[in-house]
Amino acid sequence: MAINESDLQRLLDERDILKCVTRYARGIDRHDAALIESAFHPDSRDHHGGDTRSREDLAEWGNDLHAAHTRRHSHFLANSTIDVDGDTAHSETYVLFVLWRRHDAFVDISGGRYVDRLERRDGEWRIVERVVVVDWTAEAAEGKDTKGTLARYARGSWDTDDVSYRRPLTWSEEDNTTIVFGQLLTPKA
Repeated sequence: MAINESDLQRLLDERDILKCVTRYARGIDRHDAALIESAFHPDSRDHHGGDTRSREDLAEWGNDLHAAHTRRHSHFLANSTIDVDGDTAHSETYVLFVLWRRHDAFVDISGGRYVDRLERRDGEWRIVERVVVVDWTAEAAEGKDTKGTLARYARGSWDTDDVSYRRPLTWSEEDNTTIVFGQLLTPKA
């Protein structure tokens, strides 16, 4: 089966767009402002909860909001539809937001979508316009596993000290410190 040049370019564009959307999700979960901003062009606009923000304002607002109201959080990406037309693309990516509340024993779970318009500038795809759509929300009581199998797993951090930034990845007995499940994460001062 032969792949022509336009099919190959479309596949490369779709891969780069998915990488862009993923950079944002990783950046918001690691509280990495530079990584969040790298998913957006400088003149971009993000529409979250009725407000419109620049990429810099989005990074600051998102990191501050999560730090103030959650102990931990994850943004999971799922189905993605991408339509590329030259140097412009539109994508819709399903997202599951899981936010473990800081001040009570509940977890907020929401399903929604990132609806994006992206542009390729200087060979790089980034978001120009984003609308965050929330399709449903729920809450659940937090689970407890303080002495069980999860109690000694590595815990993430909201900064570049997180294990995912280690290059090369190494792990030692010193890293296997006992961490109380559910500890509060705090941003670097």
